Parts: sequence; C-alpha cells; structure tokens
Amino acid sequence: MQPAIGVKALISGDVDYLLAWGSALRAAVTGVPIKAVVGLAGRPLHVLIARPEIKTPKDLKGKVIGVDSVAGTVDYLSRVAVRHFGFEPEKDVKIIVTGESPTRLAALRAGSIDATPIDVAFAVKAEDEGFRRLVYLGDLIELPLSGIAVTDQKLQTQREQVRKVVRASVRGTRFMKQNRAETIQMLSDYLKITPAQAAKAYDASINSFTDDGIISDKGVQLDVQLTKERLKLTKDIPLSQLVDWSLVKEIK
Repeated sequence: MQPAIGVKALISGDVDYLLAWGSALRAAVTGVPIKAVVGLAGRPLHVLIARPEIKTPKDLKGKVIGVDSVAGTVDYLSRVAVRHFGFEPEKDVKIIVTGESPTRLAALRAGSIDATPIDVAFAVKAEDEGFRRLVYLGDLIELPLSGIAVTDQKLQTQREQVRKVVRASVRGTRFMKQNRAETIQMLSDYLKITPAQAAKAYDASINSFTDDGIISDKGVQLDVQLTKERLKLTKDIPLSQLVDWSLVKEIK
C-alpha cells in the first residue's frame, strides 16, 4: 500500500495501524488527528553508493546523484552527504530525479547517474557488483525513518490493544538488536539475499533502530522542520500533536 493511501485508510478505519513514519508525520503536521506511538528506526537506513570509478568521495565533484523526488527524504540525505564531503549541492554536483531505489540502482548500472542513496538491502547487492559504498547516512544524521501511527480516536478508545502492538514492536526491535545470528538468517530469507549480504546489511544498519521505541525530540523536530519547508508552513507544531510515547514508557 502506498503511504499516502495508507494515511487515508487509517483515517477511514480501513486499517488500524500505519507503518509509514514520513506520511504519518506529514499528515499530523497538517492537523490530521493521528500520532506515532512507537518509533522503530530513528536514523536513515540508506547508503550512498557510487559507480566503481568513484574511488573516493572527492571524485564526486562534477558528478550526478540520483534521487526519488524533489525535496524528498532521499534528496535531503543526498545533500547531507554532499556537504559532509565538503561540496555544495547544485554547485559541485548535479542532483536529478530518477525514481525509487530499484530504478536508481538500474540508472547507476547504466551509467546515467554516478551515485545515489539507496536502502541498505539494495546497497549490499550493489557492492557485490563492484559499486562503492561512500557513506552510511545513518552515521551522519538523526532523521527518523520508521514508526507506527494510529488515530487519536483509537488511542483513546482502544488503548489496551494499541499497548499490545507497541509492546510487540519494542520486543521485536530488541530481539533484532540482541540476536544477530537469528536476525541475519531472517533477513537473508525475507530479502532473498545471501547470508554474507544479510550480515553486512545488519552490521551497517542495526544502530539506526531504537533501543526503547522512542524517537528523540531532536530527530522528530528535524523531520518537522523539513516537512514544514516542503509544505511551506510557518506555524509552530507542538510535538504532542505528532507523537505519544506514553505507552512505550509504560511498558519499559
């Protein structure tokens, strides 16, 4: 289900829970009565991957980076990486829209782009094809990626059910962080990648997941800032309108 459709389905009651942090946050910022109740990944799960001839970050100067949309999360992460390497977006590199991760990876193979941030699961496959990992974006910035949202009404009227979902989600994340071998096997089976690729993906991304189901205020505020810029909003948005960590705190 597309995230935007998921928000509509959540509001209409066709679904009870939404695992789409970005879309849920954008809706909540505009006043839609939904809130994130548990945070799963507090940092990006993207890797900036480049063509084999890009041997060091300095080789990116004058090159083309592919993103999924203008002013989207991947676009923002590209700019974070470019500035991290001492360059200025648009001036030192060209950023173009090429589509979702599979399409961007195909463009990278074809040589129509030189680098792109892609999900870590795609990145490990790309590395085995000879492409180069330049940086894991989760090491550079605290920008939330994953969490579960519910409507305010459900949180008020079916709090015990929501509590169970929150508890199961936190336990699942803790299991991943505490059981490397079992998680790697599950990743390999689910993503249809080799155990070696799954191990590389696990080791690169595991610290992006929360320890306690709570996204930091700093991370939420950065996402709110980016959302307001995209939507051209100026009013202050209290975090209490967007997230409710009370159930997470109750089950600790």
